[in-house]
Amino acid sequence: MTANASAAVADRVVERRRAVALARHYRESEGLSIVQIADRLGRSPATIRAYFYDPTGDKARAVKARYQGVCRGCGAYTQPRNGKGDAYPYCKACHPGAIEVRWTTERALDAMLDWSARYARLPTSYDWSRTHARRRGGEAVERLRSGDWPAASVVTRLFGTWAAVRATARRQNQEVARSPPPSATSPLGSNSISLPKPRESAAKSANPRGGAATTKPQKVLVSRDFLSAAPHRQVR
Repeated sequence: MTANASAAVADRVVERRRAVALARHYRESEGLSIVQIADRLGRSPATIRAYFYDPTGDKARAVKARYQGVCRGCGAYTQPRNGKGDAYPYCKACHPGAIEVRWTTERALDAMLDWSARYARLPTSYDWSRTHARRRGGEAVERLRSGDWPAASVVTRLFGTWAAVRATARRQNQEVARSPPPSATSPLGSNSISLPKPRESAAKSANPRGGAATTKPQKVLVSRDFLSAAPHRQVR
């Protein structure tokens, strides 16, 4: 339990004790009825009866504990489900599916661009609404089942409005369209380099056995990245 939650619980306990003390004072000193005390304290008559029946709230907590369960993952209390002794086996943070990746703004934008690439237009809230897809049927249902799309309410929660997310996706589409394509002349694209032709060295070495002098070819320096990217040849 966090510090804020602990402080809130403590405030509720202090407020209940104060209300119980005032209810007893009105009942014993002024002889007011349950309805009159409820009017004075701004509570319901049922709450005033609970003040006299269970001043500390221990009885209510004991009844509530009989309906709660214990999480199998972290040991926290779980909510009741269908009566006494039948609570949920996991809390909200540990139940199966809670650890799955949730939708973020980046994932929602990627999904919108994927839809645009498939169907040549950006989706609308009706396209990602299962209710509207079932009403329209046919192609609307097939498109919704063809990929992993966020719900329309998720997009609204992430971006505020559908107009905002559609404007962002439209800008990204325009940026992709303006970006230069990779080089078509080289299979490696912009990462390819061109090597100069080996030139003969101006220095000539004398042939020790006699005869005409021979020329030594100049060495060509190639980067290691290029060698690692080039296909290896078998040495026969």
